[in-house]
Amino acid sequence: MRVEEKILELALKVAEAAEVIYEEGESRSVSFEHNKLKYIHNKSIRGMGLRIIKGGRIGFSSTTDLRTPERLVEKAVRSAQFGQEARFEFPSLNKFSEVKIFDKNVVDFPTEKAIRLGKEAVNKALSVCPDYQCAVEVGKSIGTRHLLNSRGLDISKNSTFHSMGIDIVHAKEKGLVWVGEGENSRKTVDGLMRSTEKILEKLRLAEREVKVNSGLLPIIFTPKAVGLLLSPLEMGCNGKLVQKGASPLIGRLGEKIADERLTIYDDPTIDFAPGSYPLDGEGVKARCTPLVERGVLKNYLFDLQTAGMMSTRSTGNGIRGFSSQPAPSCSNIIVVPGDMKLEDMIKDIKHGILVDQVLGGGQSNTLAGEFSVNIDLGFLIEKGELIGRVKDRMIAGNVFEAFNKLAAIGSQPEWYGDNYVPALYFSGLSVVG
Repeated sequence: MRVEEKILELALKVAEAAEVIYEEGESRSVSFEHNKLKYIHNKSIRGMGLRIIKGGRIGFSSTTDLRTPERLVEKAVRSAQFGQEARFEFPSLNKFSEVKIFDKNVVDFPTEKAIRLGKEAVNKALSVCPDYQCAVEVGKSIGTRHLLNSRGLDISKNSTFHSMGIDIVHAKEKGLVWVGEGENSRKTVDGLMRSTEKILEKLRLAEREVKVNSGLLPIIFTPKAVGLLLSPLEMGCNGKLVQKGASPLIGRLGEKIADERLTIYDDPTIDFAPGSYPLDGEGVKARCTPLVERGVLKNYLFDLQTAGMMSTRSTGNGIRGFSSQPAPSCSNIIVVPGDMKLEDMIKDIKHGILVDQVLGGGQSNTLAGEFSVNIDLGFLIEKGELIGRVKDRMIAGNVFEAFNKLAAIGSQPEWYGDNYVPALYFSGLSVVG
């Protein structure tokens, strides 16, 4: 009998229902700093989480020491005295979505190749400018998750993750320019040189620094920068915040909250996408959930407990690791592309800004959708052309208002983290000094 099965058996002697999650994995990262190979880091971990329902309340405990399963059960029982009232039943079905999240090529990806790719990227950058300072990271991870519960659920899944990224810093008398690019996936990625070339082009454009006046200006957010605008929407659709009364989108299902051209999905069922999974962290089948459809708010995202408290059903967004209880969270955020190329957006603007990187999330009320951020990497657009880097300027506004000021949605989406998004073109946002 495996240790997770033994823990489930012990838990059911003292509780009405129980769930055990076992995870193990290993990762390796190859890192370059200051243009040189800095280190190769290996990490492995395994652990167990136990969630029980005892006396109608939730108890939870976790451990990385699997030698004494009795202690894990004992701690879960103790915590149940102070736990929330359970408003759910564990799922019983062993059916799940057919989503590809494991690639044997990631497992076999050699460290020597990671080192070679890192050196090639650094050499490419230094061939353009020997003063550049480059940091490169190539990483891979392999994991296994076994989830079982008292209603007969018993599923094991293997997964992989692969990433490559590069940052280049150019320090000058007037300051420094930092640009980062990268990609990740559940299958092997090979775009480190493409990322390097993207950065080099942006650094070339940033050589000339220009000033721009404050005021209301047309703004284009590149796919890399769109995540800033999506974050408040993701929080607003989080079922936990809805349940607590903290979301600005409470009671607005079925209401138009954005331009009718805007459609946004949460979709964990895309093969090999970074945030994909066949079933969530508590065994609910993954499914695509529309958040905004043609500008109308369609759904919130729930795990089992939050859904039970809101008298609805889980959307399969119970995200967790072995050391934590599930909580509603996004998987892959997909913004449906429009019909305008990025270069055509630029040509359409007589005087405006292209934003590619911002510093932080600002000091405003992010939960309410407000943002106030420094433009870390942005370019002035004059008569349809990028003419130089914008410095010492901020963009401020409200995301939910901005989504109603869309001039166009880009036709060429790109992956950045768990977001698959196109460029967004706004008719007017506030630019301040």
